[in-house]
Amino acid sequence: MNSFGLFKDLIRHEFRNKGSWRKQSRNRLPRSWRLVYFSLFLIAAFAISLYFALHNELELTRLWYVTLGLPYMIVFMGVGMLRREWENDTYGWWLTLPYPRMWLISAKWIAAILQTIVVILLLFVVGSLYALFISSTIQAYTFADAASFMIAGLNWFVMIIAFTPLVIALGLLTASTKYSTLRPLSPILWILLMGGGSVFYWSGDQRIYEQFHHVHNGQWFPFTWHFPVAVLISWVAAYALIRLNAYLLEKKLSI
Repeated sequence: MNSFGLFKDLIRHEFRNKGSWRKQSRNRLPRSWRLVYFSLFLIAAFAISLYFALHNELELTRLWYVTLGLPYMIVFMGVGMLRREWENDTYGWWLTLPYPRMWLISAKWIAAILQTIVVILLLFVVGSLYALFISSTIQAYTFADAASFMIAGLNWFVMIIAFTPLVIALGLLTASTKYSTLRPLSPILWILLMGGGSVFYWSGDQRIYEQFHHVHNGQWFPFTWHFPVAVLISWVAAYALIRLNAYLLEKKLSI
C-alpha cells in the first residue's frame, strides 16, 4: 500500500474511534437510557418551540441560538482526540506506530475536522426540515421565513467550518502541552481558548450572539473581503500549530 493509502487508513481509524473506553466503563447509565433521555429532550424542545410557533411568537432564526456553543464543543473534540490515547493507556502503542509524528497528529486533526463537518451537516439538515415543517403547517409562517432561517444557518455554519482547522489545532496543542515538558503552559492555553471564544462572541459591530435576532430576507454570504483573508491566515496558523504539535510529541514528550 502506498503512503497516501496508509495515511487514509490512519484518518479512518481516528474518525471511527469511539473515545475513552475508561469513561464509558465508569458511566453506570446504560446506553439505552441515555438514548431515552436524549429523545425526551428532543421531544420537549420540539413541543415547546411548536407551542410558541402556534401562538406566532417564534422567530425561526432564533432557533440557531442552540448552536452557539458549537465552537466550544469543537475545542473539546480537538483536546479529546489526543487525550484519549492517555486515558485508554494506548499512547505507547500509538506513539510507536511506524509513521512520522506529523502523520499521527495530522490524522487526528483531519478526522476531527471531518467529524465536525458531519455534525454541522446533521444539525443543518434537521433544522432546515423543522423550519420547512413549521412553514408548511402553520399559516403565520411562510417558505420565505424558512429560507431566511436556512440562509442564516448556512452563513453561521460556513463561518464555523472555515475556522474549524484552527480551533481543532488549538485543542490538540492544549492536549499535547499537557503531555510534554511544556505542561505549565496547558492551563494558560485553556484560559486563552475560553477567553478568546468570549471575545469572538461579544466583539464586533454586529455581535455573533445577535446575528439571529430579527433576521428577514437573509443574505447569503454577508461577509466582507476580510473574512476570506482571515480564513486563509487561520489555515496557515493551523498548519503551523500542527507542526508544533508534531514537534512536541517528537522532541518534548514527557510520559
